[in-house]
Amino acid sequence: MVFLRRLLKNRRLLIPIVFLIIAIAVVNITSKNQYVFKNIEMPLATALSPAQRLLSDLGFGIKETINAIPQFFYLKQENEALKEQVAELLQYKQYITEFQIENQELRNLLGFRERSFQYDLEAAEVIARDPSNWFNVISIDKGERHGIQKDMAVVTDKGLAGYVISTTHSTSKVMLITDERSSVSAMIQRTRDNGVVKGSIDPAPSGYLKMVFLPHDANLVKGDIVISSGLGGLIPKGIVIGEVEEANKESYELMQHAIIKPSVDFLKLERVFVIKGEKEAN
Repeated sequence: MVFLRRLLKNRRLLIPIVFLIIAIAVVNITSKNQYVFKNIEMPLATALSPAQRLLSDLGFGIKETINAIPQFFYLKQENEALKEQVAELLQYKQYITEFQIENQELRNLLGFRERSFQYDLEAAEVIARDPSNWFNVISIDKGERHGIQKDMAVVTDKGLAGYVISTTHSTSKVMLITDERSSVSAMIQRTRDNGVVKGSIDPAPSGYLKMVFLPHDANLVKGDIVISSGLGGLIPKGIVIGEVEEANKESYELMQHAIIKPSVDFLKLERVFVIKGEKEAN
């Protein structure tokens, strides 16, 4: 009691002693409750574990998504760039294919021109087809100023295509030999039998020709080559017209006729030559 009285009177010693007592009490309480906190901590951690994993996975997924956004836009841009490159390559491929076809066609025409050295040839391109005679009349880009005249023969490297029926200053119209009005003097190359090749008339199928006025005893076989005979002066002699597809001989007729498959594909006609005449010998 005497100590307490002296302590209360001496305030300088009182304050440090009070703080010391509070500190000792806190340490004791903490040490006693530490076991309790541990017992509570474990079940609580176990109970919250699934939620923690879910939140962790969700956070990881969000992080991955956020990180993937720039990559997504990069891949999208790269994909668009690759699509453009593929489109350009396909276009180049089409150009190359077209150039190859055109180059081969020009080579064939050049070879024909060299083989036909005896003729004065004028190269021309098909620029139109007559709407009323789509398969039978074409227009070419050469005319009077190029020396083209009516009735000149028009050919390709495959054979006879037709002949000029009218001209302007810079263009010409050509009647194809498939036209019903067309009539060309011809012969069977193997047998030398003469006849006349006419356009698509019965019983010739569409796109085929009919050779009439053939001798009754002409020995025709499928595949015989038909060429121009040169009679009449319209078409030079020796130009291929087509080949025999079928021969028909009637017992009561003095003549026979043949179905001729033309050598020229008229649906794909793009370039032709006009025979302006024979070259003069040097």
